[in-house]
Amino acid sequence: MGASKPLLRSAVLAAVWARIPGVEVLSSGDGGPLTRTVKKIVDPLVLRTAARPRLGRPLLEPAAAAELTELLLADAPRLKATAAWFTHLKRQRRALRITAGDVQDVCFPLAYELATGVGMPGPDAPETAAAALRELHGEGDEAGVARLTAYLTDPRVAADLTTELHRRWHTEADPGLAPEDAVALLGEFVDDLTDATWRVLASSAAGHALGLALRRPGGADVLPSWPVLGLQRGDRTAVPPLLRRDETGPELLERSVERRVRATLRRLPADERGPLESLVDDELARIAAGFGLGVPALATCFALGVVLAPALRPLDGVAAASGPEFARQLNAQVAREGYVLHARRALAGATPLTPRPDAELVRELREFAKQFLGRLWIRLHGFDVRGDLPADAADVRDLVTGVVRSTSLDLRTKVRRALLARLPELEAVS
Repeated sequence: MGASKPLLRSAVLAAVWARIPGVEVLSSGDGGPLTRTVKKIVDPLVLRTAARPRLGRPLLEPAAAAELTELLLADAPRLKATAAWFTHLKRQRRALRITAGDVQDVCFPLAYELATGVGMPGPDAPETAAAALRELHGEGDEAGVARLTAYLTDPRVAADLTTELHRRWHTEADPGLAPEDAVALLGEFVDDLTDATWRVLASSAAGHALGLALRRPGGADVLPSWPVLGLQRGDRTAVPPLLRRDETGPELLERSVERRVRATLRRLPADERGPLESLVDDELARIAAGFGLGVPALATCFALGVVLAPALRPLDGVAAASGPEFARQLNAQVAREGYVLHARRALAGATPLTPRPDAELVRELREFAKQFLGRLWIRLHGFDVRGDLPADAADVRDLVTGVVRSTSLDLRTKVRRALLARLPELEAVS
């Protein structure tokens, strides 16, 4: 008799999950575990697939399927308690007005931790859940935002800060490097991606030079692609406003002081923050620097992203990309993704499968470069706030590649939803 055939892991999980009562809030509509339940609870905490890789494979041998089943069923009481704790955590999170992170990403592991330490929730569950959330997120997030808003909207403070912002913006020191020379340095690094060329580039003022050039008439002409990358609204970068309500659009380099400092409050634990006035002053200094990043090497990383971004056009296909080889490689990786190929055929081709293409989704896919730069700037701003720096060329390459990948994953989710929503009409014409 031949060996038994491997089993689909997803089917095994669904079958076992159906035998566990009281886990509805951790379950999908078909009764199986949510994808995030598997990612945040089942794999890392119950099955421990990092130590038992045989249990994490898409196809399970019969012995592995039996082991998975045994482990999940043995943990059923704790999973039931986890589901109960998640309900309390979700309610208390709302009461505490905590918005940081996705609720499932944040609360699934915490719920399992409470289930392990406490068991099923008791009469004091609301207080226990609230205390756990405060310990996880810190006490200061909402209070810090409230103090920031009060500080920035004080008429006298607002007037002084606005004057100081304009003074710094218009008196920022010339980095002493022509934009054309900055582009040449960036090109040398992109061509070979070595530590030697990265050291030369990182020690230069290339990033600040290009960022400051965007504030001057004609500075944007150094790279023809500037206007379509979502960096600024007009032909030169406008002075960012003090308050978020005064922003004229989503442009990266024109984000308000308020929005930037709120990001700092999210990124720094309460015990690592300086006085609020100091946080605001630090942000004024960053805004005045090229690309809104105070550390020259980080501004240069963003400038590198700007050089690479025009070639990131996955919806146009692999062969359509131009520019540096590294950029073409990044574009090819995304362009070969199944969701991009499907989207090109089903939504955005010359003869799309659906007579009503999703215009918003097609726009986002076509603006992949803009989405990439937005994520890259946010990541680098976080580095600036925390005092982090890429150590070498490999770090820079990994940073850029990781941001391209995260941008791709986010769009893949949106495409999947759009295609599922259009499934009936796509099937009708296929």
